[in-house]
Amino acid sequence: MLMETNSYHQIGQSANEVCVEMDLLQVGSEPVGMRCPYCCEEVMTRAMYKTSRTTHLVALILAVLFWWLCCCILPYIIKRWKNVEHYCPSCRRFLGSYTTNKIL
Repeated sequence: MLMETNSYHQIGQSANEVCVEMDLLQVGSEPVGMRCPYCCEEVMTRAMYKTSRTTHLVALILAVLFWWLCCCILPYIIKRWKNVEHYCPSCRRFLGSYTTNKIL
């Protein structure tokens, strides 16, 4: 997935504080390089992979069809069937998420 360009608009400024209005970040399944809208640092996002309903569904299907191979643990190991949450490594703020809806 490609990261789309986002538009940021400065909406107010006080002594040491700058407020930024931003569109929803479009992030993919892998870490992306970007400027954090909170700390204004150029960072590579920290991606955290979380299990989802898709992960559990794929594990159930594999358990039913291929129980003798014990491959039902694969969805919990492989990143493809997990949701991804992106965080700034500098300020540790949440930046966006990528949701998997596809089984194959």
